[in-house]
Amino acid sequence: MSRLSDLSNGQSGGLLSAGKRRGLAATSSSRGVFSILAIDHLAALSATLQPDNPDSVRPRKLAAVKVNLVEWLASRASGILIDPIVGLEPVAEAAVRPDSCGLMIGLEDGDYASLTEAPKLFAGWDVLRAKNSRADAIKCSFLYDPYVDSPPAHEFVAALVDDCNEHDLPLFVEPLSPHPLPGDRRTVVVDAAERIGALGVDVLKLEFPVDAAETDEGLWRAACEELTAVSPRPWTLLSGGTDFDTFVRQLTVACQSGASGYVAGRSIWGDLVSGGFDDGLKARGEAERRLGLLSDISEAYARSWISWFESSGESTSTPPESRIH
Repeated sequence: MSRLSDLSNGQSGGLLSAGKRRGLAATSSSRGVFSILAIDHLAALSATLQPDNPDSVRPRKLAAVKVNLVEWLASRASGILIDPIVGLEPVAEAAVRPDSCGLMIGLEDGDYASLTEAPKLFAGWDVLRAKNSRADAIKCSFLYDPYVDSPPAHEFVAALVDDCNEHDLPLFVEPLSPHPLPGDRRTVVVDAAERIGALGVDVLKLEFPVDAAETDEGLWRAACEELTAVSPRPWTLLSGGTDFDTFVRQLTVACQSGASGYVAGRSIWGDLVSGGFDDGLKARGEAERRLGLLSDISEAYARSWISWFESSGESTSTPPESRIH
């Protein structure tokens, strides 16, 4: 039985079109959980490769790294998130993405970020072009401040929602907080999820709602439970370059509190591409271990995206902890 058939079995109706259901099924596991490898980075990947001179990293080098990461890691991921400028074509030409791994294309111009002007897409790219490039889902991130009136961001998201509805692709949206202060984080992340989620997006990609300096996991759990309570859509946790051990703890709490999985990049492969391990094979093995552990956590604890859209009685019970190695 196909992954889509697994997820659709026993379901009827619901808020999602057939195309969006296919896209979410393609980028999630058979249980409806997201374990997505993010390699859409451009500036951040350059800085990881050459922290002293990121501008010296040529697009060909970035493309080669992305191809290798997909070849080495995608078999444990439910999907990959990739940019259309440097990574998409080389990865497609290399035929390294397994059929079991869905394709999400990040359309935002990541080098452009403003709170006062509307976000924008990469020049020459839109939802239709991404669909014609065999995307299963669309992702877009942008700076967002729920403390201020943000009509440019709201209008941008609403227009993107309309385009994804027209072309029948699911939309993952990532509102990024401009507030670094620990005291702001919970309110900002929760409010952003509530407001942006209400615009009709399909899945939210969110920062952890508590600053990493706060070590009380009771506070972590309360914040994630509040996030789940107010979010009108499934939400996934982004890693944002958080150190791996911390991200493991964050993901565990988030999934136990209602998150539907993760979309992570540098926390998985940062050491692999930065030379943090002297032995290349050891680095690759560590990255594989990290991705596998995160995927096991998601499978064990995360809430299926199906239950957000349909009142089917979909079970969200926790499988035995022995699944996590």
